[in-house]
Amino acid sequence: MLNLENLQLINTNSPRETLAYKGNGVVYKIPVKRTNPAYAKVWLDKQKLSKQVADSVSAKKTSDTYTIPKILEISDKEFFVKEELVTGEALKSSFVETLTPEELDIIYKGLANFTNDINQSRSVLTQKDSFDISTNINYVGGTPMSDVLEGLKKYLPEKSLDIVRMAKDWFDTAAENDASVVFAHGDINEHNVLFDRKTKKLSILDFAEAKYQNANYMFYVDYARLGWLDIDRLVEEYEKLPKAQPVRTKTDIKVKDMRNALYNFKSTAEEFLKKPNVATKIRLGLISQYIDKIKQLYEKVTGFNDFEKGLTNINTLNQIKEKQNNVKKAAAKKKGKRK
Repeated sequence: MLNLENLQLINTNSPRETLAYKGNGVVYKIPVKRTNPAYAKVWLDKQKLSKQVADSVSAKKTSDTYTIPKILEISDKEFFVKEELVTGEALKSSFVETLTPEELDIIYKGLANFTNDINQSRSVLTQKDSFDISTNINYVGGTPMSDVLEGLKKYLPEKSLDIVRMAKDWFDTAAENDASVVFAHGDINEHNVLFDRKTKKLSILDFAEAKYQNANYMFYVDYARLGWLDIDRLVEEYEKLPKAQPVRTKTDIKVKDMRNALYNFKSTAEEFLKKPNVATKIRLGLISQYIDKIKQLYEKVTGFNDFEKGLTNINTLNQIKEKQNNVKKAAAKKKGKRK
């Protein structure tokens, strides 16, 4: 039976999900709502994911620039996790400001190596892949877009669906040069990254939110939770490292906008197709709004409006020329009759 009375609570910063207690060289973690079995089970499932990811990344580590604590035990009966204790201080801005340039260099190299290792621990995907395939941990591509459009045939005109098809075709091509979709930590924050000034060791904790992410999002949103972090410097360190699978870290704003619009359309349509008889008119209206947005973006990225204007101008010029020719022919005919 786990007894927490003589243990020291070490995460006193209003923990959202987990209470952590320090023991003899180990940390015991329990859910905040331990007495709620349903909540505790969801929490425990996350800890099992955390162990699976931590073990797989540790097994494939390419550098000693960072450490990952081992999860030693997971109790399904008592709802606790026993983990190796790692020393260090949370990377809050106030602490980072006291570090030397050499210490900061260790941190940047450690973060870059860790990020590379976890990204390479599973398949690196393209944005196109992410629409239409599923992976085995915490990432579901969902129903292929072609199936979603087929299901909507009974409810929306083919012309509207063709707009989505054309936009998706454009996106599939453009996405080949867009940011990759990579397996990532998912919850980088100052309390999940520790640095020990004595040992010069960087430690990465808590993989309960690990999932596939857009590489651009991973750096510029997830890592941005570390307010002191120079993200461009981190990306530069990351891109220097050898990779068995190439990773693109930059995204084009037009591709990003189209990706978001297609995802919104697809997820809304998937939910609608599960129960099409519930608030049908309202939900079809929402789907149609997403199609209008996709159309606007498609016209923008392909220069569709310019093409249409150009075509109109050509037709107008042709009509003018035809009228002029007709006038000339009529005049010539009239002149011939006079002779």
